[in-house]
Amino acid sequence: MGRPREFDPAVAVDQALQAFWESGLAATSVDQLQQATGLSRSSMYQGIGNRDEWLRLAVDRYVDRLIVEFERLFRDCGTAQAVHSLLLGAADDNFAGKGCLLVNGIAQLHADDSTNRDIVRRGFARLADALTALLRPGMPSERDARARCVELLCAISGLRTLQLAGLPRESLVSAADRLSGLLGAG
Repeated sequence: MGRPREFDPAVAVDQALQAFWESGLAATSVDQLQQATGLSRSSMYQGIGNRDEWLRLAVDRYVDRLIVEFERLFRDCGTAQAVHSLLLGAADDNFAGKGCLLVNGIAQLHADDSTNRDIVRRGFARLADALTALLRPGMPSERDARARCVELLCAISGLRTLQLAGLPRESLVSAADRLSGLLGAG
């Protein structure tokens, strides 16, 4: 029996993340993950685990990257400009037209797929916790920061969804600008 192929788990998770993002959380098969990572099925299972574990790691990687970007924006731009940048990015670029992995994913997963829906829900929860912490300094209370976070996530998710639906860019950018005025103030 041959030795399992050695691989860099971080690179493999990045490759899996792209496969899930391109094909969808529900639709990405183990065969597609094999193709994306270049790993044999046995190396995938021995190195990381089953498909759900690959999905969990991919969602965690995606959320980790979003949190780092959010932290950078808030640090470099301040709250109002960071909020505007987040909204404008959702309305205009929307991850080069791919949409948000979490928003796309929760819409794609079936109600009976509780394991994977829980993975996406935990991703949203982590993102909300990080965003609440970033909004907190300009808010009267933790509760107010959480409320603003939820409002902002609703706006971002809506803009991302409508951008994917093909609404005119000008309309979405205008909406992002108006929402920024509502949500960017402390």
